[in-house]
Amino acid sequence: MAFLVGGDLDPKLRTAFGPRPCIVADGLAKGPMMEELLEFAHHWAGVHELSRVALIGYSAGCQRVRALWMSGVRASAYLLVDGTHASWPPAAWQIAWLHELADEARRGRILLVATHTLQTYTEELPKGRAFASTVRVLRMATGLPLDRAGPLEWPAVTRQGALWVYSYASAKADAGAHAAQCSRVLPEMCARHVGPWVNVEPPSRVSPGHGSLGLGLLGIAAKLIFQRPERS
Repeated sequence: MAFLVGGDLDPKLRTAFGPRPCIVADGLAKGPMMEELLEFAHHWAGVHELSRVALIGYSAGCQRVRALWMSGVRASAYLLVDGTHASWPPAAWQIAWLHELADEARRGRILLVATHTLQTYTEELPKGRAFASTVRVLRMATGLPLDRAGPLEWPAVTRQGALWVYSYASAKADAGAHAAQCSRVLPEMCARHVGPWVNVEPPSRVSPGHGSLGLGLLGIAAKLIFQRPERS
């Protein structure tokens, strides 16, 4: 599932994931929860049996991934693209869920790929509007220093097991760098990490002939990857 991901990325997502996964992308940061999304995939794409779930968020879309996790949804792969923000100062629970994901990924039990820019202006906004930057939250949740960053072509990469953090240079306030995280970085991470991870299941686990579907009837503008989650 991909949140706050528009239809303009559809060709890139199809290329990244191939024909086996059911791709459903949601152009909104808020919207239906997992039961409704799965029902939609079943009704419109004929998906009857799914093996692995990938939850993908860009910017504020990562808060929807967090909300799904808090509701009990557990995925096999997570991609959080410059969206690990938290309140200012961060609340303990806003760090704890990522800390748990990072530990699971270090053990190879799940895949967690997170990216961040260096936009820290969010922490300098007026009282009541400020929020923690993505790099700060990732530092707190993973314990990694994340003190290096690189350009789009050569980001600094930190890996521990199946935990990957990509650090991208940017200005303190940099709308262009943030936009590039969606248009370029998100599909690159899908092709490099998430696609191979979710495609390890036998093809028979996914109904043939259904590569992706739109979610227009749910007020969703884009498409996403999904498979039935495990509940804790």
